[in-house]
Amino acid sequence: MTSFMSPQSSKNQQKFSPSENGSLRDIAHIKADNSLTPSSSQKFSLPPTEYKNFNIHNGMLKCSQDYAQKSKILIGLLEDTCSILKQVSETNKQRWDLHYPFIGIKSPHRIHRSIIDSTPIQTSKFKQNVHDRLHTPADMSSSQEFNSKLNVLKLDLKRGDTSSAETVFEDLDKSAIATLLDRRLNQTAKRCESLHARISDTSSKVLVAGDVNAGKSTFVNALLRKEVMPVDQQPCTTLFCEVLDVQENDGIEQIHAIKDIASYKRTDSSTYTVIEWKELYDTIVNNEESGEYTQLKIYTKDRRNAQESLLHNGVVDIALIDCPGLNRDTLKTTALFARQEEIDVIIFVVSAENHFTLSAKEFLSNASKEKAYLFIVVNRFDNIRHKEKCRRAILEQIKEVSPRTHEHAKDLVHFVTSTSIKIEKDGDNVDNTPHNFNAIDQIDNDAKNIKDFSNLEESLRTFVLKKRSKSKLAPAQHYLDNLVTDIGILIEFNRNIAQKENDKANMELKEAERAYDKLVSDQKSAVATAEKTETSVCEEIQNFTRNSLEKAIENVGKNVSCEFNGLLYIWGYANDLRDSMLDDIQKEVVASEENAKNKTAQCIKLIQDLGKDLGVVKQVNLDRMYTKPGMSISVDIEISDFIEFDLNEKFSEGLGFASLAGGAVMCAATRLDALSCLWKLTGFVGFNNMRRLALPLVGLAGIGIITYVLIDAKHVISRKVARKIRSHLKRSDYVNFETNRIVRQGRKKIRKVSDNLRDQFRKAVEEEEKKQFAQRISYKKSEEAVKFFKKIFSQTEQVAECLEDLLDNNEWEDYEETLVSN
Repeated sequence: MTSFMSPQSSKNQQKFSPSENGSLRDIAHIKADNSLTPSSSQKFSLPPTEYKNFNIHNGMLKCSQDYAQKSKILIGLLEDTCSILKQVSETNKQRWDLHYPFIGIKSPHRIHRSIIDSTPIQTSKFKQNVHDRLHTPADMSSSQEFNSKLNVLKLDLKRGDTSSAETVFEDLDKSAIATLLDRRLNQTAKRCESLHARISDTSSKVLVAGDVNAGKSTFVNALLRKEVMPVDQQPCTTLFCEVLDVQENDGIEQIHAIKDIASYKRTDSSTYTVIEWKELYDTIVNNEESGEYTQLKIYTKDRRNAQESLLHNGVVDIALIDCPGLNRDTLKTTALFARQEEIDVIIFVVSAENHFTLSAKEFLSNASKEKAYLFIVVNRFDNIRHKEKCRRAILEQIKEVSPRTHEHAKDLVHFVTSTSIKIEKDGDNVDNTPHNFNAIDQIDNDAKNIKDFSNLEESLRTFVLKKRSKSKLAPAQHYLDNLVTDIGILIEFNRNIAQKENDKANMELKEAERAYDKLVSDQKSAVATAEKTETSVCEEIQNFTRNSLEKAIENVGKNVSCEFNGLLYIWGYANDLRDSMLDDIQKEVVASEENAKNKTAQCIKLIQDLGKDLGVVKQVNLDRMYTKPGMSISVDIEISDFIEFDLNEKFSEGLGFASLAGGAVMCAATRLDALSCLWKLTGFVGFNNMRRLALPLVGLAGIGIITYVLIDAKHVISRKVARKIRSHLKRSDYVNFETNRIVRQGRKKIRKVSDNLRDQFRKAVEEEEKKQFAQRISYKKSEEAVKFFKKIFSQTEQVAECLEDLLDNNEWEDYEETLVSN
């Protein structure tokens, strides 16, 4: 942003210079001696003119002291406001996205109205103002509601001709609005810093603005009583021209044409170009096309004394700035809008013939946000036939854009004709001072015009020099008043939102804690139930399988039905018997597997039901549960399996029966015991004969035995193979192996579901923990935001209260009252 300030014009102390009838140094000396009010002897000893000047300077000194005190307070308030803006901006960036108050906050519930009515609550004017701005009436339209919220911090966004600003804000997300607000806060903080610098600078900058051909340059020349600015029927002011007293340039009248105002130094000739007075008109006119220069600084001399001159006043350095017309160039108009914030006083020149244009109203409305008082000059008033009608119309327009200016229209609004003032040309001195207008031989109309302009000058001098609290401090006060109100609205609006989010987060956090506790309890119960069910089902499977296999092995061979086709096919019969016995055992294994599947499916269903509220349950395929075969049984048929040598079972019983029968016959025949019979028989037959008989008998017995074995081979083989299978299965620990295999597969399937249940619960608990953590963060964030907004609102309220004490509506007449009292 280009600045009007230069190192030469920005002084930090006031410049005092002696006047014709006395000096301010003498007044200051009197003030130091506590003799501001002259004694009766002093009053009579001083001539009337000097006594009047003494009162004037005495009053100005007191006003200067009041101004210094108020400016110090205002600078402190600006610093506090900058600190508040920076805190809000930092919070907006790091901790809380600010919401823009383009909707109203609902008014308190009626249930509390009786309490409020019966027990009135003491509230500050600032709080009440913020409350009234936020709690808009229910029947107010959205656009009115929107426009009533913020002033200085207002974000002006529109999309096309039909979209309202509210629609644009509703379409933007929170982060985008926060970013826009952050930019606005930073811009406002810089604005406060520029106001700080402007108040610290003891000089005053007076901007003469207005529409094209409103007579701004003519008015400036009339104020200076000198043709400084070029005047033409066509618009000729195309760049900013700053007019300063010649003392600011070591008493040398010069025109400095500046390309870069930021690098301008009066003592460095390389930063500007000196142009001749006769080239001023061409330079201004031609610069519109070339754009070579951005600003002119015109150092000129006003030969009038300090009591009449605005520039050469002996008290305050004044810069009078003539600017391009508002409705001539959009870029220059925008630049003027941006630069007016560096201005202390705005003199707005409006043509009495055209009144206020749209661009003029927009400029004045924008300027009124900071400057409560605007100095309005209605030029070319002598051309108006119905003067009172014109006066009323213009005053009504002023009332709309600047109410405080309208309130003091007598001092701030002047209807004049600048061309009625004679100005100095070609070095001629023109005596056109207000106190001599009666001596000029002119018609009454000209005399009235001169008098009106003289009144304007006196009011302007009073406003700029004497009422500096109004002209220089009031703009900053007014801007700061609007700003702190906006901050209060923005903070209170966000505090309400933060409080609602805090209440909501607190409620959600409590619900989440209850849900978390229930989930953890359900997790423990479900996991314990799943483990218990898994153990129980596996035990059932194990017991069933073991019992079934043990019983099957024990009964192997008892219910075998294989066809015996004779001794020639006895080998095949033995193999068929073995396969049939093994099939019976395998059937029991399959039955045990099927039982395990059913039990496993029931267990899985139960476990799945425990976690059905957690989401998608784990699906387990049990069809391929026992695809892999169990232990293979290999039993070979051998020759020994056809002959049973053990004297037991049927063979042993038959052999014993034959022996007993033979003995019985012998005993019965001889009625002797077996030994006697055998001895006698041996003696009778003879030992040799007995030996010869023994061999046939043994052979006969062997044939009998073999015959018996062959005849009973079917049963022998069945017994031998069954016994062999049982023995083989026992040695290989078949029952334990198959039982463990079947139980292991069932446990594996159940474990998948139970592990999935645990995993689902773990994830659910983790999600609840994350949710709870996020809600705690949200609760903590909103809680901190509420505390922060309360703190900032309190700080802003303190600034507002100090501002309220500083803004005294009755101060306008302070200066005159000071003169009367003195």
